[in-house]
Amino acid sequence: MIRFLLVSCLLVTTLSSWAQTDPPLNFPRWYAGLQYGRQDYQLAFSVASGSANLGPGRTNARRPQLTLGYQINPRLAVQAGIAPAKETFSYGGSGTNSAGNSLTEWGVSTNSSLALPILARYTLASKLWGNLQLDALGGTVLFWSQGKSDFTRTEDGVITLRSISTTKVRNAILAVGPSARYEFGRHLAGFADWMFYKNLQSSSLVYPGSNSTNKNGITNSVNLGIRYRFGYR
Repeated sequence: MIRFLLVSCLLVTTLSSWAQTDPPLNFPRWYAGLQYGRQDYQLAFSVASGSANLGPGRTNARRPQLTLGYQINPRLAVQAGIAPAKETFSYGGSGTNSAGNSLTEWGVSTNSSLALPILARYTLASKLWGNLQLDALGGTVLFWSQGKSDFTRTEDGVITLRSISTTKVRNAILAVGPSARYEFGRHLAGFADWMFYKNLQSSSLVYPGSNSTNKNGITNSVNLGIRYRFGYR
């Protein structure tokens, strides 16, 4: 967590010291964006069978995201996004058991999820190199998901095992990071966001991938996108 906060502080103090050109006083308020990338979130999930215990998990899905933003002043904006995803994974095989009878195992897992990033965007450096601008992003990702796993084992034509389990995720994830934005004109801009994530659900869980190089369970992702500003004539 300390590393996470240090990255945030270093981002603000370093970039805000760069030369800046103030934006004009007359500016459009609303913008919309479309982006795509791989969101890597550490998750704390619960088993829907009634268990109160939380288990660690992880999602690393590629998902598109729609964003709507409002410019409060020439530097500060708030934005909300919606990023749905659906994943299906099947596995299995066939062979013989210890008695020499035919053995078949088959399973399928499905998961539907929805990420809602609610972020503030602050312009640290405008018109840095031509139309290039640097922003800082910070806020929360609200994440919901519902998963189901169905496994069947058949021996000599008879089902000997059938297992069905479901999981639910209701998490809030801290998100901060830098963003580079290039203005192609008054309306259209392209951007790249480099986001860092930290799950706020439980600090006691050992998340997948939380090894010696990532003890705090901090993940990151890069998202590329375009945005359109409304209001210019």
